[in-house]
Amino acid sequence: MHQFKESTRNRIIFYFAILFILFIILSLKLVWIQVINSAEYQHQALDQRVREFIVNSERGIIYDNTGRKLAVSLPAKTVVALPDNIIDPKKTAAELADLLELDYQTIYRRLTSDASAIFLQRKINDKLYQQIADLNLKGITFTEENKRYYPEGELASHIIGFTGIDNNGLNGLELSYNNYLQGKSGKIVVERDASGKTIPDGIREAVPGRDGYNVYLTIDEVIQFMAEKELEKAADEFDISGGSVIVMDSENGDILALANTPTYDPNKFSDFTEKSWRNRAISDLFEPGSTFKIITTASALEEGAVTENDVFTDPGYIIVGDQKINCWKLWGHGVETFAEVVKNSCNPGFVEVGLKMGKASFYSYIKAFGFGEKTGIRLPAEAAGIIPAYNKVSDVELATFSFGHGLSVTPIQLVTAVSAVANGGKLMRPRLVKEVETGAGKKNIVNKSQVVRRVISEKTAAKTQQLLKQVVASGTGTKAAIPGYQIGGKTGTAKHYNEDIYDSSFIGIVPADQRKLVVLIVLYDVAGHTYYGSQTAAPLFKDLTKNILGYLNVKPDYKHEFTYQSNLSSQIIPDLKGLSFLDAESKLRAANFNVKIIGNGKIVTDQLPVSGTEAVYDSTVWLFDQAHSVQNILIAVPDFRNKSASTARNLAARKGLQVKTTGQGKVVGQSVYPGKRVPAQTIIRLKLR
Repeated sequence: MHQFKESTRNRIIFYFAILFILFIILSLKLVWIQVINSAEYQHQALDQRVREFIVNSERGIIYDNTGRKLAVSLPAKTVVALPDNIIDPKKTAAELADLLELDYQTIYRRLTSDASAIFLQRKINDKLYQQIADLNLKGITFTEENKRYYPEGELASHIIGFTGIDNNGLNGLELSYNNYLQGKSGKIVVERDASGKTIPDGIREAVPGRDGYNVYLTIDEVIQFMAEKELEKAADEFDISGGSVIVMDSENGDILALANTPTYDPNKFSDFTEKSWRNRAISDLFEPGSTFKIITTASALEEGAVTENDVFTDPGYIIVGDQKINCWKLWGHGVETFAEVVKNSCNPGFVEVGLKMGKASFYSYIKAFGFGEKTGIRLPAEAAGIIPAYNKVSDVELATFSFGHGLSVTPIQLVTAVSAVANGGKLMRPRLVKEVETGAGKKNIVNKSQVVRRVISEKTAAKTQQLLKQVVASGTGTKAAIPGYQIGGKTGTAKHYNEDIYDSSFIGIVPADQRKLVVLIVLYDVAGHTYYGSQTAAPLFKDLTKNILGYLNVKPDYKHEFTYQSNLSSQIIPDLKGLSFLDAESKLRAANFNVKIIGNGKIVTDQLPVSGTEAVYDSTVWLFDQAHSVQNILIAVPDFRNKSASTARNLAARKGLQVKTTGQGKVVGQSVYPGKRVPAQTIIRLKLR
């Protein structure tokens, strides 16, 4: 009996010990759950009974400068599958496959996934939504999102760009201003019961979102439409790969139109090639050709290396180093003033000007006008252009720069640089966005016009404009002329290396009441017999500009038609040797000569042309100090043939050369071939008969 009691007692102690151990384990587990790891379990419990709904923000509207909508957001349905509620996934997948244009297996795999909800197709059109809704499929529902819509289709597509399926900007201003346009999504948190229904008095929390900011552009929808229509016309009329048009208000840098062809519809951008999305006006490089002569002209006038009355000679070419650079006119333009060099678009004349400026000076002006660097227009993929490194620029490169070859620029760089000539000398930063509207009670973000730097004086800008007006009035740009309007401009034609295709262009300065517009037309890869800028781009410029002026209600003025006036009266250059530079310059200025000083010395030791030369009013006299020889200046030899001895002698003196004649009558031969560059004061022997 005692043994039985002892055994029972041991079993009780054993079971009690087990229960005690279990109690300790459960207690520790409860401490772990309720104390140590309570936050995690609370979060899991909350997740089971709380549902979070994302409230999409609405993307901001993009307006033109008159308030017309260029990009808006519209409600669109998204097809959502709830796999747990689908009764027959095979049948449902089969019915949706054709409508959604998706593979059956792809849909079936989504319908049978472990997800509680899954997107089948986002932002469908109203017709497709109605077709799916009419099927009344169990487990198929819809949610509403915002879809980007471009009311004008292809209009300004390269400026505006487009968004992806998640409403994030992928191109154009939609990308570069995405942080302003996209807004911030909000959310609503609700508590549900075991059946998934919302508990009326359960937890509710709303985190407000923020709609995107509206953006106001400088673009004028009407002018943009006109620009795109002209490019369409060019594509039909000429054999080209594409083209660009930019219209800029030179006073503030506002872009009123920026168009390219080919174009695309941002509402269905995926239907177009990526090449069509490319904004060639800011991304593509081209040789500006003769349009760059505007920059050469303004730089040379500002530097004082030349005036409109300086004499030039063009036998049809000029020789620089071992290169023969031809003029477009086979027999050349003969003797001409610099004003006529500009009007005639004479390459040898511009080569002389570029070389007279010198490498350091000319290169610095090219950079000052903004070439070789991005303009900062704030559009994706802007190119910086290509300007050869300074240490790789020889006289030949410098010569070709002067007429727009050997360097590559973007259309936006060229129109920005010429706008500095149009507005009195200020290089402006191009502006596409005028203002960002940040909502009620907040201060709007204003994108003020910005002066990058002053590159030339107002006087130089005004003189350059006058020279450009004569180009349109009676020079190579007459096909751009519009009666009643004083337009200045320049054609450009640049041949591709080793290819028989061209880039043709025209850029013009257009007075429009209190402001001056700069309009650029560029046609890329022009093939066929009609390729000169004067034949292709200039007529397009005329038609576009006429429409713009009519739209802006700028009336023609037939009473004050432009006529270029020059003073070609002659006078004798005085002897300046031995004078101080200050006295010599004062004496020349008083006699209405332009002065170019070479050196930093105090006393004039030589001059060009020499004293006693009969020179034209406001022509340039070069003064040298002891450290700089006049013979370091190279002069292009004129074609003296068929000239009298006196005429040849005077021309040589004005150019800075000397002649010795034999015989009588007209010049029939000369010791140095025309167009060759020789040191100043070189004696040229002429044979007369």
